[in-house]
Amino acid sequence: MALYTYHHDAPTITAAGREWVQRCLVRDGSILGEGAISTAANYDVLDRHFLQRLDVGSGNFFEKLRTQLEDAPPPARKLMAELLWALFLFPSNITEDTKRAKVLQVWGWSGETLDPSHPMLTDKMLDGIGSGGMGVNTNRWREMVYLVRLGQSIKSLPIEERAGIFADYDRFLAWIDTIPESGDRQFRHMLRYFLFPERVERMSSNGDRYKVLQGFGVATARETRRWTDRQLDDALLELRRNLEQRYGTTEIDFYVEPLRDQWKKPNEPDDTGTDEEVDTRVVAEPVPAYSRKHGAARNLILYGPPGTGKTWKLQQLFARYTDQPADVDRATWELGLVARFGWRAVIAAALADLAHPIKVTSLEQHALIKAKASQRKRSNVRATVWGYLQSHTPLEVTTVNVADRRPPFLFTKNEASDWTVLPEWRDGDSDAAELLDSWKAGPGVSGRAVARYRVVTFHPSYSYEDFVIGLRPVVMENSGERGTTGFRMMDGVFKQICAEARANPGKPYALFIDEINRANIAKVFGELITLIEPDKRARYDAEGALVGGMEVQLPGTGDEDGDGERFGVPENLDLYGTMNTADRSIALLDIALRRRFEFEEMPPDYRVLQRRIEGVELARLLQAINERLEFLADRDRLIGHAYFTRVASLEDLRTAFRLQVIPLLQEYFFDDWSRIALVLAARSGGSPFLRAESLAAADVFGGHADISAQERVRYTLTDSATWTAETFRSIYDTSDAPA
Repeated sequence: MALYTYHHDAPTITAAGREWVQRCLVRDGSILGEGAISTAANYDVLDRHFLQRLDVGSGNFFEKLRTQLEDAPPPARKLMAELLWALFLFPSNITEDTKRAKVLQVWGWSGETLDPSHPMLTDKMLDGIGSGGMGVNTNRWREMVYLVRLGQSIKSLPIEERAGIFADYDRFLAWIDTIPESGDRQFRHMLRYFLFPERVERMSSNGDRYKVLQGFGVATARETRRWTDRQLDDALLELRRNLEQRYGTTEIDFYVEPLRDQWKKPNEPDDTGTDEEVDTRVVAEPVPAYSRKHGAARNLILYGPPGTGKTWKLQQLFARYTDQPADVDRATWELGLVARFGWRAVIAAALADLAHPIKVTSLEQHALIKAKASQRKRSNVRATVWGYLQSHTPLEVTTVNVADRRPPFLFTKNEASDWTVLPEWRDGDSDAAELLDSWKAGPGVSGRAVARYRVVTFHPSYSYEDFVIGLRPVVMENSGERGTTGFRMMDGVFKQICAEARANPGKPYALFIDEINRANIAKVFGELITLIEPDKRARYDAEGALVGGMEVQLPGTGDEDGDGERFGVPENLDLYGTMNTADRSIALLDIALRRRFEFEEMPPDYRVLQRRIEGVELARLLQAINERLEFLADRDRLIGHAYFTRVASLEDLRTAFRLQVIPLLQEYFFDDWSRIALVLAARSGGSPFLRAESLAAADVFGGHADISAQERVRYTLTDSATWTAETFRSIYDTSDAPA
């Protein structure tokens, strides 16, 4: 069965999907309320008010939906909310808060309030079970059209026939093919999985089905694209059964290593979420204003031995701080857009967008300029704009009196001091051209997600200047000699993300710090040790004035009067770190830092390895090794499950031991091979992985009498080709230990 998912509770969610089918599609009831809501009459109302009033132009999906349902009766509005809930049940790439807020919003249009604590609206229920990709957002209006048509179709049949369709795989496939646009919609895959998880894979489109079958050598993508849903389901079911037999477990998940590596590129997102070209006509819809459930910002460090998935878990948090194209609000999109471009490109794009000569004071009011300025907290925006305009004006323009000018030449100024871009500006600055094109297209159209986070990895030479602010070598913009290098105070990654969070207080932002304990944390954080405390976080009003929390004056930012830049850490910025305890114990961390962070231990997860490789139980093998390590060293120096997640054969296991496990043990025990031999010893005695040889002093040195050690033991690795399944089992099992 395809109900096993390492990350999500598929049985609970699929059960909810089937309950919705029985209550609302087979019968005429409700999944969120009471009474007859899912009736044929209400579906016909949605046909008249939604399907026959489609607005596929630019604009917000929910704003247009509210207008379309403005004169619809309350039960039909409730039905739309329940259909939205059904669409949200599968995808995990939309947050629980967003799903709940949207369902509550649409239900509220009926004039009644839905309880946010409803059992079908809990975080567990709305967690999702697989990525819906970009398509479930970008094509949301199409999915809702499909749901209405699906409802109309099933309601035209007697109840007995409805029940039979949803109970029989063959009848369901025959019926679903009669729904218009069935071949292009994700919900048909979601519904098929909810009803028949014993034979349908947990994939919301055929895109990943094609890749899996090709990756495992079943058929090429060109071949499978001509297959029916039944052929794809049958091929994947046969593949699943073969893999279950190979690994000795039914807990098979194509999205978890080692299976994932077989068909998916590193860092490739799960499921494109659509079987068709992306519809670019639907643009952004805002998510609710950001508010914290627990009030304070989160400072969290994940700690544990190497290979326990700390970095992987950080990556799973990225989705919380990412707006998909169809969910991003305009303000967040603008900030994310300008963050990818420098001031020159922003100024050129703004001037080109205005398309007529304009003075600098008016140019400052353009949304692109204002977004860039708010992001970097510049008080001298006008001077910055003037500097770039003059520096990139051709030498033959006599209205500019600056001698130092450099390509690309983009701007010109007339006698009235009005600025405009040159006709060939696009050829001179491709970044500016890209920015303007994206700006005109608007959010949700370019298909680019907006990340509200930064990622950094600490290392021993990482410094405060890298993290917060410091002098950096730069090419001087206004130097007399072109190409002259000077020094300038430049913002570090932490100050940059703080500026972005401050400019957009309605959204959560995050900084992810991998290997946080490898740097000198006290030096890197400096005065931030105080500012990152949740109760010291800065709160600002609409004008940017501090209304709560703390600010400090950053070193090196003072002017001639001694007034430096005031800096605070916004309350909507979360901090996450990972810490490898094999490098440095948590007990050795700066006590000030420990008081300001929560710590979550990430021990080895043996559940991930509940499978057999040619008779070797990976979970028992790793657990036995770790128990010995904890006895001989401590729990900070264990071995994580990630070292074995890619193991798919006995040869893979040999390679993992030879190239990863044994070198790690050498590091743990400082090349004390006698202790490594104990860790890898067979339970019946001796170690089949190491060969011990005695070195007698007389044999090595001859007749020297001043050798204190008369005999030593030398350990060498045995040939890995001789490591059999019995060799590995001997570590945890005495029944078939090698002689």
